[in-house]
Amino acid sequence: MATALAVQLAKIAAKSNNSLDLRAQRKSHSQSLIFDPAVAAIQDFDTIYQLCLEGFQELCSIDERFHRYRKNLFSEQSKVEDRTQMTASQSAQLDAAIESFLSLVGARLLLKPAVKAVEWLVRRFR
Repeated sequence: MATALAVQLAKIAAKSNNSLDLRAQRKSHSQSLIFDPAVAAIQDFDTIYQLCLEGFQELCSIDERFHRYRKNLFSEQSKVEDRTQMTASQSAQLDAAIESFLSLVGARLLLKPAVKAVEWLVRRFR
């Protein structure tokens, strides 16, 4: 019979996609729209967030419809959210917010602020 600890560890292992595989983490973190992989790999989320938040704020000044994403996709909380630890419902809500944002920003992807904002989605939410 499995102990409670063994059951908890099995659940965590099932949810974590290569969370202990540092090479996979570095490769995933180095995917970027703005920077080449070598530069992207050494950036921390605070640095990336600041750069991308500036782009998002510029988008908000261009079109007020972007303001609704301030509380979820571009909030301070988004820096620490871990998609692998979300419930299926939370992940579905995140997916819906991302899809909605991408639909709205699509017509502006030639603008630097739009690319910066999308960079946050790529780097943080994969």
